[in-house]
Amino acid sequence: MKNNLAENIRKFRKERGLTQEQLAEVFNMTVGAVHKWEAGLSTPDIVVLTELADFFDTSLDVLVGYSVRDNRVDVLCKRLRKMTDTMDPEGPEEAEKALKKYPNSFRVVYECAYLYTAFSSMFKINMEYALRAKDLYEQAITLISQNNDPDIDETTLYGKLAQVYLIMGDYDKGLEIYKSHNAGYIYNSQIGQLLLFKEEYEEAENILSYALVNQIGNWVNLIINKALCYIRTDNLEEAKAILDMGLKLNQMFKKGDKASYLDRVSCIYLTGLAFIELEQKNKRGATSILKKAKAKAEAFDASPEYDARSERFVEIKEACMAYDNTGETCIEVIGNSIELLKSKELSKLWKSLN
Repeated sequence: MKNNLAENIRKFRKERGLTQEQLAEVFNMTVGAVHKWEAGLSTPDIVVLTELADFFDTSLDVLVGYSVRDNRVDVLCKRLRKMTDTMDPEGPEEAEKALKKYPNSFRVVYECAYLYTAFSSMFKINMEYALRAKDLYEQAITLISQNNDPDIDETTLYGKLAQVYLIMGDYDKGLEIYKSHNAGYIYNSQIGQLLLFKEEYEEAENILSYALVNQIGNWVNLIINKALCYIRTDNLEEAKAILDMGLKLNQMFKKGDKASYLDRVSCIYLTGLAFIELEQKNKRGATSILKKAKAKAEAFDASPEYDARSERFVEIKEACMAYDNTGETCIEVIGNSIELLKSKELSKLWKSLN
């Protein structure tokens, strides 16, 4: 068992922006008493400890710094997750046993909330399980300071909580939570869907457009990096396939023949395809593709367009600009992409075309 009480009192006090004098005043204590707490020279009695935990919006276990051995909790949480994945009918009973044993362990509370969420919507809505999941997610939020899983943070917890409200049929509350905790716009799609249910079409159109812009950006990053990974591992056929797919997606999201930021992205894809043709001993094919990339780059540089409103299906009123650090001009983008591919032959071919 590990006790970090002194360190935690100091940490929570500073997070609140309080001096030792101010904290002492809140609890009608002397400054000396607070100093001794934080120096580990004395410990508040149980009543004051409880009041401190309440004041800092945390649990007594977290304030004291109590931690159980990870191996016991780890085994338990893995068992709970397996019961969730297999929808083991004994899952809820096992969850309650775990909660009695570790009522203030973030990992246990989170896994039980996850389990109850899954069971609440199995075959038909189970309101009892949904309410239990709601309460557990709310508790997990108060215990978030214990969390060491990088895939979980307060924003994702609120997203889980909103999901439970949707299961319960409370769409207004779910929408409110999504809107209040939409860091990085990660819940734009969910918000847009709920706005559609509420027949608020104009707002839904706007936020779904932003969701689409973000999704296109994610696809671009994924395709480029996935293709590069295939190239580095000599899986050229898969690299070619995913780059071809990227070109088709770009064409689908372009509005007619007008310049679009996606043209700049297509130049990166085409450079990758030219590299593959060279690797497969098809210099003529590589030359043809690189010429196409050059023509597209010159057309874009003559009339550059970085506004996402130039993309199809994007209906927003204000400018939404897209930028990257691959080169100031599109021609430079091709040159920099060739440098990244580390191909002397492709570099020589590019110089001959310029």
